[in-house]
Amino acid sequence: MITNLSNIAIFSGIPENDLSQILPLLKERKFKKNHVLMFENDQSEDVYLIRSGMVKIYRIHEGKEIILSIAMPGDILGEVEALSNGNHRISSIEALDNVTVWLMTKQDFLQIVDSYPSVLKKAYMILVERTRMLNRLIRYLTFYDVRTKAANLIMDLYYNFGKPNSDIDKIDLKITHSLLAGMLGVTRESISKTLNDFQTEGLIDIREKHLYLLDKNKLEALCSETEEIPSLRKWNNF
Repeated sequence: MITNLSNIAIFSGIPENDLSQILPLLKERKFKKNHVLMFENDQSEDVYLIRSGMVKIYRIHEGKEIILSIAMPGDILGEVEALSNGNHRISSIEALDNVTVWLMTKQDFLQIVDSYPSVLKKAYMILVERTRMLNRLIRYLTFYDVRTKAANLIMDLYYNFGKPNSDIDKIDLKITHSLLAGMLGVTRESISKTLNDFQTEGLIDIREKHLYLLDKNKLEALCSETEEIPSLRKWNNF
C-alpha cells in the first residue's frame, strides 16, 4: 500500500516537508472488487489517488466495453476533469480488486496546482503518457489481427506486471478472458481461442488466472514488426 504522498507520481516534486500540509485534505475510501468508482458522463469533480489495488478505466460503446487502461497504486484519477472547465466524467472506472484511495475535492486539488507548479508539469506528463497509450490502443484495434493483438497485449502486461517465477516469467496480475477481450476490442471467444493456440504452441501457460510466459522470445517475435522498442511498453515512463 502507498503510505507516503511522495509515492504518488503527480506529487513527487513537492518538498517532503510540504506534503504534511496536504494530508489533511485527503479522505481515505475503500471499495470492494467490481465497485464502480465513477461512471462515464457522471457529474462529479473529486480526484482519486490510488493507495492499493488496481482499477480498469473503460468506456461503453454500443453495449460493448472497451478498456482504455489499468491504473495502479501511485496513479491519480479525475485530474483531467478537475483541470478542465467541464465536470462530466470522460470514462468509467471499476475496481479490479479491493481498492483503497485517497479522495480530495477539485477545489483542494486546484489549490495545490496553484501552489506547486511541479504538479501541473506532472499532470501534463501523465496526460502525454496516456495519449501515447491510447495511440497504441488505436493501432491495436485498427490494424492487427487477433493473434498479433493478443501477443502485443501479453508483452505489455509482462513489461508492467512481469515477475520472475523460478525459470518462468509470470505476469503478476489476475487475468480473465473478459478483461483481455475488453482491452483488445474482440469477443471473448476470439481471445479464448488465441490463448488456447498460444498454450498449444508452448508460448504461455495459464494457472489460477495468472499468465506464465514459457517462451518469451518467440512470443515477442510475434510483435517484432509492430513494437520495436520494448521500453515503450511501460505505461508509466515519467
